[in-house]
Amino acid sequence: MTPFDRIAFVAIFAFAPLHATPVVSEFLARNANSLVDGNRDSSDWIEIHNSANTSVALENYHLTDDPDQLNKWTFPFGTSLTSDERLVVFASSKNRLSGELHTNFSLSGSGGYLALIDPQGNIVSEFTDYPDQQDDTSYGISSSGMVSYLSPTPNNVNGPALSGFVEDTVFSHKRGFYDEPFSVAITSATPGATIRYTLNGTKPNPSFGFVYSSPLRVTSTTNLRVVAYKDGMVSTNVDAQTYLFTGDIVEQSDMLRAITSSPTYEDEVHEGLKGLPVVSLSFRTSDVLGGFGIYRNYEQKGRTSERQAHFEYFDPNDPLNSTHEPGGVRIHGGNSREHPKKALRLYFRNDYGDSRLRHEIFPDSKVDTFKNLLLRGGGHDAWTFQEDWDQATLIRNEFLHRVQLGMHQPSPRGHHVNLFLNGNYWGIYELQELPHAEFNADHQGGEAEDWDVVKHGGEVEGGNDTAWNELIALANAGIDTDADYQAIQEYLDLDHFIDAMIQRIWASDEDWLSPFFIRGFDVSTFFDDKNWYVGRKSRNGTSKFFFYSWDAEMSMGIPFAGERVFNNDFSRIDTANSPGAVYNALRRHQEFQVRFGDRLHKHLFNEGVLTSSKLQPLWDSYSSLLNAPIVAESARWGTEFWGGERNLPMTRNSDWLPAVNWVRNNFLINRPPTVISQFRAVDLYPDIVAPSLSPFGGDSTSPVSFSMSSTSAGSTIYYTTDGTDPRTPGSSSILSLVGEDHVVKVIIPTSDIDDEIGTSWRNSAEPSNIDDWTSGTNGVGYEASPTNFINFTNRIRTQVSMRNINSSAYLRFSFNISDQENLDAITSLSLGMRYDDGFIAYLNGTLAESENATTANWNSSASTTHNDSAALNYVNFNLTDDLGSLQIGENVLAIHGLNRSTTSSDFLIQATLLADTGNPEGGLSPTALTYASEVHVSGSTTIKARTLASDGSWSALTEAKYLIGIPASSENLLATELHYHPLDASTAEEIAISTNPDDYEFIELLNTSSDLINLSYCVFSRGFDFNFPIDSTLAAGERMVIVSNRAAFLARYGASLGDAIVGEFANDTKLSNKGENIILLDAKGAIIFDFAYNDKSPWPESPDGDGPSLVLSDVTNTLTTELGDSVRWQPSFFDNGAPQQADEVSFDLWALKTYGPDNGPTTDPNAIPAGANDPNLILYAQGSDLNEGPLSLAAISNKFLTLTFQIRTGLRDYNLVPQLSHDLITWEATSIPISATANPAGTTTVTVRDPNPVAPGTTRYFRLSAQPKL
Repeated sequence: MTPFDRIAFVAIFAFAPLHATPVVSEFLARNANSLVDGNRDSSDWIEIHNSANTSVALENYHLTDDPDQLNKWTFPFGTSLTSDERLVVFASSKNRLSGELHTNFSLSGSGGYLALIDPQGNIVSEFTDYPDQQDDTSYGISSSGMVSYLSPTPNNVNGPALSGFVEDTVFSHKRGFYDEPFSVAITSATPGATIRYTLNGTKPNPSFGFVYSSPLRVTSTTNLRVVAYKDGMVSTNVDAQTYLFTGDIVEQSDMLRAITSSPTYEDEVHEGLKGLPVVSLSFRTSDVLGGFGIYRNYEQKGRTSERQAHFEYFDPNDPLNSTHEPGGVRIHGGNSREHPKKALRLYFRNDYGDSRLRHEIFPDSKVDTFKNLLLRGGGHDAWTFQEDWDQATLIRNEFLHRVQLGMHQPSPRGHHVNLFLNGNYWGIYELQELPHAEFNADHQGGEAEDWDVVKHGGEVEGGNDTAWNELIALANAGIDTDADYQAIQEYLDLDHFIDAMIQRIWASDEDWLSPFFIRGFDVSTFFDDKNWYVGRKSRNGTSKFFFYSWDAEMSMGIPFAGERVFNNDFSRIDTANSPGAVYNALRRHQEFQVRFGDRLHKHLFNEGVLTSSKLQPLWDSYSSLLNAPIVAESARWGTEFWGGERNLPMTRNSDWLPAVNWVRNNFLINRPPTVISQFRAVDLYPDIVAPSLSPFGGDSTSPVSFSMSSTSAGSTIYYTTDGTDPRTPGSSSILSLVGEDHVVKVIIPTSDIDDEIGTSWRNSAEPSNIDDWTSGTNGVGYEASPTNFINFTNRIRTQVSMRNINSSAYLRFSFNISDQENLDAITSLSLGMRYDDGFIAYLNGTLAESENATTANWNSSASTTHNDSAALNYVNFNLTDDLGSLQIGENVLAIHGLNRSTTSSDFLIQATLLADTGNPEGGLSPTALTYASEVHVSGSTTIKARTLASDGSWSALTEAKYLIGIPASSENLLATELHYHPLDASTAEEIAISTNPDDYEFIELLNTSSDLINLSYCVFSRGFDFNFPIDSTLAAGERMVIVSNRAAFLARYGASLGDAIVGEFANDTKLSNKGENIILLDAKGAIIFDFAYNDKSPWPESPDGDGPSLVLSDVTNTLTTELGDSVRWQPSFFDNGAPQQADEVSFDLWALKTYGPDNGPTTDPNAIPAGANDPNLILYAQGSDLNEGPLSLAAISNKFLTLTFQIRTGLRDYNLVPQLSHDLITWEATSIPISATANPAGTTTVTVRDPNPVAPGTTRYFRLSAQPKL
């Protein structure tokens, strides 16, 4: 039977015309050339045929591609068909209900569902699970009535069924680099098939292209595209093979002879062209590079700008690492569209071929199928940006993704490739994932439809922005209380969010958020937000938001703001409706400050991810990788830039290497201490020096000792050994000293006023002219543009007295502290300011805070602007150091408000002053120990230590892990079983515990080594939450399980498995029924395994709720890196799986399946013992569950006693041994085999006889003994 026969046989049963009329008679899911719609697009189409003798009204009929949504698209009023009439509806997703009809969905070319539904909801015509479709081949009811592939006949009678598939084309030479000419033979195994080919990138079809007749001579770089066809059969998809010759590539017109012929570089150009994996795109030249192509008309966006292209990928160093797939290509980016070297976005959908590219493009990723990919040309980190751009490295963006991954953050995978367009070398590109909905679903679990994706500018990339708006609303309302702090954590994993902010702020990306500063001056490149993505699963389960680094090439000292520096300060970012707004709100909260400082210390000290000792080797690996390819890049793009051409090309030795070395030797070394200082200035890193430990953690097979020290004078080191923090969280009780509706007094100073009161107005005593001050509700200023941001209703307006007169205003807020007890109760003080543009704040005459202020004269101006959009929200300033300025009785907060100029169109000063009477610094944990001398640890131990200063302030947390024993690793630990969708509770014991099937989930781990291993500090970071307890060990060859619910697990599997349970899933997390990513990290954060399972083919589907678990089929020969390979998994032999056991037929599993859990001796003397009890062994060994016939028969045959018995075929754990006796006391295994016959049910019938004939007057007995195999 041919592949076509198999598909056709299935397809006959896929179509169900439930009524005589109307029917879906034909559809085309991969339309390339058969029919175009009114927009000249080759949209999918569906043909409806009325075969009745009367007309039929189609209004309120429905078409759908989703069996769960039968009314997906509805025919409009007035639609009808006369007898034998046909109607074509385009399945384009354009959703048009007048004129030319278009559905709101497209058809799946990789197989799917299609149905016509009548107004009453009845399915009248249906294709269930129709097979993969082919280009320009329709599917439907043939002239003989058979459902099959057809030659397209839209609006006409259908023809005969196509008889089969033309076998795919085979090439004698693989795609790749060649040094010598060769002849390529192209064949198809289908007799009589014709092969057509093109050499210019254009797609061939049965009526276009050269007819192949003999092997083609290939002497230079060639793009070969091929199709095979035969009348009456389905044509092949188009194949592509690109053959590259560096000898003629260097002679291409775009390559600079100054480089390719240079004595310094001419040999390395050839090496560089072969030095990276290759992406080759083949297409009709006019579509992409022609005068009307998308490359020249780069402003075109969206689906209408997409052009067909054939994607090829291969690694010159690995001939097996090769793939191809037809797809679509668009221009990508913002202003980088205008650069001569443009970014390209690739789409894989069934319009072109498979719905996904299926290949392991990124070896360190579990994801090997892709809906889209991005080819980044380097953007602002490439020579093509501007004329003097000699600081480009082409490394920054990909490097920063690797840094984010190193911090165990999710981040799009990518790597560098050499790109060829129709055989022309196009330079070094980054091939990269895009953090869209499909990416989130592929990496984090669920379906794309489950995910919300929001990006810069608040643009919704997928799903909706409901959850994002809720998060922003919480941030805008302020994180002032512990309740606020808890509420925002419903949307944020704080450690993930903090790490994402640390990474982006450390990277110093000038094309991200604002404000940012150099040496105290605001030099923000943009005031809008750029280059961020967030994703959240909001349907079919929820997740916290993930924050992704994106388009980060304008970072790490790239001199976009005018100079190359490592001290850009992004610690005060606050861009509205962005991650900066969330960060800005959280950074005022004391506990967030502590947590942020702890994460910062983790990453920037003690060999953390962001220390130069870790980053420099990573940077070096990229510079080494591109060292030769950058020569080819120089030859291709060395002179071109945005807007012109240079006289002399940029080169590796003169330009690239100095730029690379500056990042390595300046930015990577100086940025860590710089960013620590910047975070310290905004209270996100404490002044107190954290303890240092020597040695700092590590693995040891024997006990270790360590010492601790801190350079903070007069301080004490406290530490714990139980994994808890020596500091207890701070508490907060907010007292409003100056509220939003507080009374304020204001005056606009003049020279005369200054002469009279000078600076006395700042003091608690009233100035001499207090009667001249205006009194009103908190909020002073004006807005000359009524449509702008600030509403001054019920506030003091100062436009008349300030604009064009003075840019300064004096404000006084009076408040009272009644006694010493209330004064002493204040532990911290926070000033909240809405200001446009600057201010100086005084507490009872003492300077407390200032912003955008350089002088304090009566007519001073702000040093820079603080726009009204930024003044919408309060900016908080910590005045705890100014507590000494407060006094019993009358107090005054005096504000010197500063406008940018007297001609400014607006001005605002509004202040709040909040006192905390709790203990924000936190207390001393009762489990904390005082460090006095060297500490000894004999077992795995987590040391958490802080320094406590004499004023009660704490240092950041130092955390070190000492693992005693052989650590778990990717070399000795496997995940061997997942039960992600168990059966419902069925027994009384189970129902009594839980009726929720999720409670019966588990994952099994196996120690594959010959040694005891230690899993202390291992963490499941994806899939479900679980931290292994300290001193969790697993013996050689043994298995352990982590379960959803211990009690439920024991009710189903028995109390005897209690010791196998290491713990329960934490934080109410569960395994996804649809598949997800499972990541286990070791004690140092290195990946033990990282894989994704799925509930859909090619993964086994029965573990998705049908009973079996998902088990690893070969635990001996599977590496942890291969766990994501579906072929290595299978359904368990029995329903409910085999926790703590190998998944093979065994007595323990059989007893569990047959009699239920072994929960100890029964009190019922008539009951068959459950579990591992001898009376059941014989039943198991004989396969009593596989055959209803007799298990054993004894007889006399030819004077010999014979025994015929049944045995389970392939019995692995026991031998079934026939034994003979004359007295029922002494038994011997002396029988002689006669025959063995295999039975279809999985058993074997065996006959044996006594070696001695039965003598008169003697008695002989046979028995069967089940004996364990050694």
